[in-house]
Amino acid sequence: MHGELIEFNERLHRALVAKEALVSQMRQELIDLRGPVPGDLSQTSEDQSLSDFEISTRALINVWIPSVFLRGKAANAFHVYQVYIRIKDDEWNVYRRYTEFRSLHHKLQNKYPQVRGYNFPPKKAIGNKDAKFVEERRKQLQNYLRSVMNKVIQVAPEFAASPKKETLVQLMPFFVDVPTPGEPLTKNTRPKVASRFPKLSRGHPRETRNVEPQSGDL
Repeated sequence: MHGELIEFNERLHRALVAKEALVSQMRQELIDLRGPVPGDLSQTSEDQSLSDFEISTRALINVWIPSVFLRGKAANAFHVYQVYIRIKDDEWNVYRRYTEFRSLHHKLQNKYPQVRGYNFPPKKAIGNKDAKFVEERRKQLQNYLRSVMNKVIQVAPEFAASPKKETLVQLMPFFVDVPTPGEPLTKNTRPKVASRFPKLSRGHPRETRNVEPQSGDL
């Protein structure tokens, strides 16, 4: 009888562990697809100094990278990242190359020294077109932008008090959705998408033709 009870407890423990792992996996997939779950913000934030007010505000502001577009051919190929931002009921896309992320990182480091401790993916000249590498970089850039958003909420009380698109793009032009000269996508061309997530916008990116990759895109 004692042995049967021990065996039953072991089976129950294994079942509970398996269920917890499944819940954790499903929660992570939900976060990847739709942004952080409000209840996770205080636990997943890299900045543990976020107040309850800032955490509740952060729940209304989410950013993620659902897709990566491959542009160009052969040696001239490069990737463009679809950045999707949601503030309350307002949502929009911007399309950025790795060099633009790196430029943002350098500017933020000069303005906020704490940003130097954020996990930003480095340049890679060899193997940067590999599917696994592209997916890993997508996740790293997504997590980086979420950390940056936490910082914006902390240092910009006017944005935290009344979060809206206009205020965010004034604070960080990186999130402006107006096409800029040299935008790498064209509406008449179908780019190759490296993503397991669906495109989250009904709009289509505006593009220009014959854009050469920059050295910072590696």
